[in-house]
Amino acid sequence: MRPADRFAARPVIRGTGLVAVVAGISAVVTGLALPWTLSGSRHPDGVTIAGIVFLGPLLSGLCVAYARTEPRRFRLTAAVAAVAGLAATLVAIGLARLVEPSAGVGLGGPVTVAGGSYLTLGWLLAVAGGPGALPGSARPWLTVAATAVVLAALAGFAVDYAREARFVDATTAGDPPAAGEQTWPLPYVGVQLVGVHDQLAIVRAEDGIRAVWLASGAIAWRYLRSDLPTQTAGLVDGPAGGTVVVVFGTDDGVLVTALDAGSGQVRFTQRYQAGKMASVHGAGRTVVLAGSGIGAGDLLGIDATAGTLLWRWTPARNGGPCDITDLATTAVTVAVALRCRAQGVDDVAVGLTATTGAERWSWHTIQRSPTELRVYATGDGFVTVTGASPRRAVYMDADTGTVGNRHDAAGALAVPAAGGLLLYAEPSGERAHLTAVDVRTGAVKWDVGLPGLGSYQPLAATTAADKAYILWRGPDGRLRLIGARTTDGGATEDRTITCTTRCPEVALAAASTHAVVATREEKGAELYLSAT
Repeated sequence: MRPADRFAARPVIRGTGLVAVVAGISAVVTGLALPWTLSGSRHPDGVTIAGIVFLGPLLSGLCVAYARTEPRRFRLTAAVAAVAGLAATLVAIGLARLVEPSAGVGLGGPVTVAGGSYLTLGWLLAVAGGPGALPGSARPWLTVAATAVVLAALAGFAVDYAREARFVDATTAGDPPAAGEQTWPLPYVGVQLVGVHDQLAIVRAEDGIRAVWLASGAIAWRYLRSDLPTQTAGLVDGPAGGTVVVVFGTDDGVLVTALDAGSGQVRFTQRYQAGKMASVHGAGRTVVLAGSGIGAGDLLGIDATAGTLLWRWTPARNGGPCDITDLATTAVTVAVALRCRAQGVDDVAVGLTATTGAERWSWHTIQRSPTELRVYATGDGFVTVTGASPRRAVYMDADTGTVGNRHDAAGALAVPAAGGLLLYAEPSGERAHLTAVDVRTGAVKWDVGLPGLGSYQPLAATTAADKAYILWRGPDGRLRLIGARTTDGGATEDRTITCTTRCPEVALAAASTHAVVATREEKGAELYLSAT
């Protein structure tokens, strides 16, 4: 650069430095006023705040005043201010690093660090520009403004990285692989089989979610966090299609992330104050988060598209909290099964409006056994099942809670199917069988025997389209997956599932073309998947 060009550039450098100093002072003050943690909205202690203020904004102000009275020492004064700004930035960085990720990184720390960095940069530019006049025309100021916009954008990316991106390891799905024969089972890091979506099996691990191509066994996409452990996850059909909703635990609640089930794209991420969550359910345009058992805490209703908290409902009766024993949903109603003990044991099912959480109806039962109340969604109604032997099933309207026909449950394991059917799987040494009951009338639609399963016990069941899948365990620990058409009970498949040991924990999920069985060792960190 020629000497003339260098001197011509100095007003722009001075102007940029002035803007950076002013922006830095403003950002430091703003950052110290904002909370540094999301949990508890905590701030640094007063002494630390005073130190950052003194080294940053206050000392910068004093240096500006001194430089005006002693312009011959301008560069020395600016260098002192730059060193002080750097010291303030280092203090802020050290303090921000002390924030526990589980408490959530608030805006305060990153904004303070960004402000200190701007402050330091501004004074270094002042050293480079030296004493003199600022730009005298509009064109140099446009250059200053453009530079400030670029720096502001960089600061925005840096703040976002410090708060969120540095904890997240996420990829999205590419093109599906070509169909081929895959040898199952295959191991994956995971603790929960969330569901099956099209050609993907969704698996939850302690660190997040992974989706597996069933055609190849390869990972299709992932969403992992290094700062928070997962609590639960669910696959729901919302207004935007298949959505994986994963719940992470935080210091004072949960962080909920919704992901497109097919691609892994993030739809929303929000924090909520809540207790530990155990399950995720879809109810029309609402995602319902619920705890389980004693001390289940509040239910949350969340908008499935934007993540807005729609409602909060506390499971309580007669002045005391209730245990949540089961939950089922239709598009308009959430049915919660409770066991309340404030005044004796009271088993009650409560119907909540899916969009508002308002109570629509309640249904009480008196049980003579410790068996907990179960509730199943069947079309536009619910079926409650109580008792042990016999087990009584009652149909009720989802909107009004009006009780309809009753029937005796025809098996130990129940699963709802399309067309208002409830399928029962019953083990028996004489005749293991699968029975379909029309819940509105209580009539048996069909009943088929299951030869060779006399010593087996049903573990899990699910339905997809017009197929039902029931997983059975034999006395030797082996698993058999039985498939049947929901229209007439006709057999569709019968296969043995291979396990590395006795398969102590199992799960089953299905879509229209695939069924997936997951097995897991007790407290293990790996799931073994087998797909049809």
